[in-house]
Amino acid sequence: MSTNNRMVEKSKKAIKDALLDIMYEKDFKQITVNELLKRANVSRGTFYAHFSNLEDVRQQLINDLFEHADYLFGDYTASELEKDPYPIMLMAADMMIASRDPAKRLFKFVNVYDLGINLKTWLTKYILSDKELVERWGGEEAATIYARFISGGVMHAYNLWILEDFDVTAEVLAKALCNILVNGLKAFEVKE
Repeated sequence: MSTNNRMVEKSKKAIKDALLDIMYEKDFKQITVNELLKRANVSRGTFYAHFSNLEDVRQQLINDLFEHADYLFGDYTASELEKDPYPIMLMAADMMIASRDPAKRLFKFVNVYDLGINLKTWLTKYILSDKELVERWGGEEAATIYARFISGGVMHAYNLWILEDFDVTAEVLAKALCNILVNGLKAFEVKE
């Protein structure tokens, strides 16, 4: 990595870290760019070279979270997880739990609604990245419908759970969703 790239990454990290620090002190809507610049010890020009506004920084932090999820599940295809989706279902439940309570909020800046939208998008992309599964499901168009149905249904269940519509542990919820997915996904396969 060149010196210039290291400096860019260092300033981006300083900005993101500063936002996280400030988020422990006050609500996101109360934070100003000037306050962030002082905390990150960067100039206004440096900030705007990397981000267009505070929301852009916040979104990058969320994206970083899902890059981490990509890393965690990078060794598994959706076809492999189709047989046992429990690890991914439990990870999603754990992320929702961490974001539910402001005192325990994951990175403290992610609210449940944002996390749900991003988890749904991530899960859809993850499913569609498995070309073998897409082929078995009848091609890109059909697989997109199935992936959106699965991710939407899963996230709806998680959202109801977070809103305490039903009181079960993360493990029980993840296992129930796994049973639905493992048995229900068989119906999606195209039979000729």
